[in-house]
Amino acid sequence: MARPIAVGVGGAGGWQALAWAAEEADRTGVRLVLLHFCVPGSPLARRTGEPTPAEVELIDPPLARALANVRARLGGQRVALRVRAGDPAECLIEASAGAGLLVIGAGEGGRTMRRVLRHAHCPVVVVRPGAQGRGAPLAGHVVAGVDGSTAGHAALEFAFGYAGHHHLPLAAVHVSPATLDDYFYDDVTLSTHFAAEPAALELLATEVEPWTFKYPAVPIRRAVLCGSAADGLIRSGAGARLLVVGDKRRGVIGRARTGDVPLTVATDAPCPTAVVPLDQSEGAPL
Repeated sequence: MARPIAVGVGGAGGWQALAWAAEEADRTGVRLVLLHFCVPGSPLARRTGEPTPAEVELIDPPLARALANVRARLGGQRVALRVRAGDPAECLIEASAGAGLLVIGAGEGGRTMRRVLRHAHCPVVVVRPGAQGRGAPLAGHVVAGVDGSTAGHAALEFAFGYAGHHHLPLAAVHVSPATLDDYFYDDVTLSTHFAAEPAALELLATEVEPWTFKYPAVPIRRAVLCGSAADGLIRSGAGARLLVVGDKRRGVIGRARTGDVPLTVATDAPCPTAVVPLDQSEGAPL
């Protein structure tokens, strides 16, 4: 991922988002851009360009400490601070055009999260503290929602890349309201309660197969879960390292018919959630 990671800092959940983004930047070696949104009238908002550490320390000591800690970890040349005034959602969407990944806190709920997830130009990770979930079937996995659509393909591509880079197992999950139970399968063992193999396992096998050649070291599980798409994906995230869903970017009518699955999952999942859009565009570098 050559383009930088952008992260919204400050506000509800912003420090958790920064911790996650700094860890990701450290592992991947890319630049990290902190996006700070000023209250109206803040002296930082009147600065042109990047404020100096002394200015940040004087006006916003918590931000100054966070910036210093991240620069000490990653190196000063790999960390930038961008101060923005105005609507946070618009600023985050604009910044996403020049980023490879946008990270926001789960506290950025409601209207801001909704607008960012629907209009961002790059994958968005919504960070919340992960539940322990040690007994959960997919704990410790990167979980990808798969439904055979183009959006599902994008989610699976992102999930395999993340799992391969972080040396994590991957779980490909399909949710079906026609399924009466949850089924889990890998290349070693079958679920002990298989009465009959779910038809969706063939879909999962077909979708996963091309990526097994590119990422042969990634252990893979497949799961067919019962219930609605959003509920099943939220359950699959218990104890997961990352839950990845694709966004079909449907209009108002489409969302009214089946619900806004990416928004619901990102809002309620018990782990960090990546929402991958189909229309990723590359803007000016941050």
